[in-house]
Amino acid sequence: MASAKPANRCDVLAIGSDLATFSAALDCARIGLKVDVWIPKTDENAGVADFSHRGAVVAAALDELGVPYDIVIPAPGEEEVCGIPANPFSLRVRNTVGWKGAWRVYLDRLKPVLTIGAEQDLAKLVRTRMGEAALDKLVNPVLLERYGLPAEELTVDAVAPGLSQALTRGGSLSSGVAELVAEDARVAQRVVVPGGLAAITSAAVAQLEYFSATVTRVADPTKKLASAWKKAGVVLADFGEVELPEGIDTERVAEVGLSSEYPGLERAIPASQHAALSMRRVLLSDPEKPPVGTLSFEG
Repeated sequence: MASAKPANRCDVLAIGSDLATFSAALDCARIGLKVDVWIPKTDENAGVADFSHRGAVVAAALDELGVPYDIVIPAPGEEEVCGIPANPFSLRVRNTVGWKGAWRVYLDRLKPVLTIGAEQDLAKLVRTRMGEAALDKLVNPVLLERYGLPAEELTVDAVAPGLSQALTRGGSLSSGVAELVAEDARVAQRVVVPGGLAAITSAAVAQLEYFSATVTRVADPTKKLASAWKKAGVVLADFGEVELPEGIDTERVAEVGLSSEYPGLERAIPASQHAALSMRRVLLSDPEKPPVGTLSFEG
């Protein structure tokens, strides 16, 4: 006779509170796996949610959840990527750093590309090409609002994939931004959710519960995980909101959610979905811990 399964055991335990984590959890719940979702109790589910429209990734995820949103298109000449302007003399630049600062931003157009090379330090790149004022007043306020991190803690590729290559081709940082916008106007557009993060969370929870996932608000996920992880087949964790206690099998844990490597949802969502796929394969290939949900195979 088969041994009894541990009480309250789940196939996948997902911990986090952003759209990338929810998307990963939904990917597992939709195929019949038993999913538990822990949402850390925070006061962050308020205000307007503002995301990049790059690749239409966030818009597609919101469409799937049925969350209303607006696409904000910048006025011609006011395009920017991560606060870096395509036009050194745009109204935003002049109003923020003044004419003197705008001329300093324009010097980027005159600097040889070889003076910076393939720089991945975003703060150093902006400071060298456009000046300290551009970094402090144009770029960092945008990065802090959208990603919660300053340029000093981000790489170019993490927030602006392709910008380094465009800079080399265009000969300046602002020309590189203009080239990215010309290739795909969505890189300078924003996805704004009037209902804020609360609307996203509410819709995601409704979808998760529709697919029989169990959603719990948890005050201290790290503390609870120390005693509960053995009841989970695999764990999908946002390491910004939970620390892994000692003794957890790290081969059964994958990172999801926003991180310094994937600071924007347009990159965090695909990365989290890929992590979920990897963990599902770990779960399904382990005869010692077969899934307890309805799924018996994955093609």
